[in-house]
Amino acid sequence: MRALVAALGLCLCAKATTIVAIWTPAKIVIAGDSLLNMDWTGANGVPQHKTSKDCKIRKFGSNYISAAGNYHIQTAGYDLWETAAHACGSSTTVDGCTAKFRAELRSKLARVAGVHDVHLSVLVAGIENGAPALDHITVIGTPQGRLSVQSESFRRGKQKWGRVILGERDAIDRYEHGSASTMTDSIQEQALSLVRVEARALPQEVGAPFSTLTIEAAGEHWINPGCCPASCSK
Repeated sequence: MRALVAALGLCLCAKATTIVAIWTPAKIVIAGDSLLNMDWTGANGVPQHKTSKDCKIRKFGSNYISAAGNYHIQTAGYDLWETAAHACGSSTTVDGCTAKFRAELRSKLARVAGVHDVHLSVLVAGIENGAPALDHITVIGTPQGRLSVQSESFRRGKQKWGRVILGERDAIDRYEHGSASTMTDSIQEQALSLVRVEARALPQEVGAPFSTLTIEAAGEHWINPGCCPASCSK
């Protein structure tokens, strides 16, 4: 897929994805789909479209990163996973990874704010001070060329429960408004069931296989690997 992106010089966006992360002081669960939609304009000026499948929950250093939004903008020299590897590949702490990643995202995406549609939401998850830690970074560009970078953190001693949904979520909101609470399920069942709700509503944008990862002080475990940690079969 990277070769295709480089050859075409496209802007690859994964807004049409759904990632659900649930944080507790004892465990983080991240669930997501694997469908990628690529849109670009060919050399003849005709709009092009291609779909593929890939892992959207990846490990860099000691931490996991997942995202929805701008994955690749050729004119900015920006690629999400390459930026993650550079910022967090040698990082052992969530705080350190988040700080470097946020700074690099700001530097690269500021170059194209106002020219390209910039909207990126990122999760950084791992273990900090012996407990699960989750950070959420949001990067939004304005038509005037300004870039807004905001973040929120979930840490033991500060919250008891937290949830972040990246990408498509309209069907999830409708489901939760009109259905019985899913809070009686385990948090891994909650996260995966919500991704599947969105996939049923938008099968052309949010698609299987689904991946579910748990992170605890004792270690990490792929409950439902899907396309992770290795890529899907081509």
